[in-house]
Parts: sequence; structure tokens; C-alpha cells
Amino acid sequence: MTDLESLSHKLKIKFGTAPHEPTEAQIALISDAIKKIIQSGKTPSAKDWSDVVHRYCPSAGQYRCLGIDNSDLNTLLALALQVANRKGGL
Repeated sequence: MTDLESLSHKLKIKFGTAPHEPTEAQIALISDAIKKIIQSGKTPSAKDWSDVVHRYCPSAGQYRCLGIDNSDLNTLLALALQVANRKGGL
């Protein structure tokens, strides 16, 4: 599984997006928004993540995966940074 696929899957589980979200374009927007938060000197909070994902994925919060959600914000952050870094670096 690529970093992009892994991030997409974790966002889908964590934030309850539709099966077709997040798209590659949405992930790029999410990664860029999180990157901007980091560049401002702040560590993205759970609320920051939620706000960003809900902004770019209209279905967020409308779906849920049954089972245990083992994704955490540190893993999401690491994957988002890997995706963002591949697009142009920090």
C-alpha cells in the first residue's frame, strides 16, 4: 500500500468519509492545509484535523467503519507529511 493509499484509508476510518473519499485531489488539499498549520509553528490538533477533513471531504462524519479505530493523529501526520513532501517539500 502506498503512502497515499494508507493516508486515504486512515482518513476514511478516522473521519467517516464515504467510500469514494478522500480522492487524491482531496488528500492533496488536506496535506497542504496540515502542512500550513505546521509551518505556522503549531502542531495540528484533533480539532485541526477534523476541521480540515470536513472542509475538503463533504461526506466526513456520515459513514463509519465497524471495528476498532487504531489510527492516531501521529500516524496521520506522518503520512500527510510524506505525501506533502513528495509534492514539493517543506
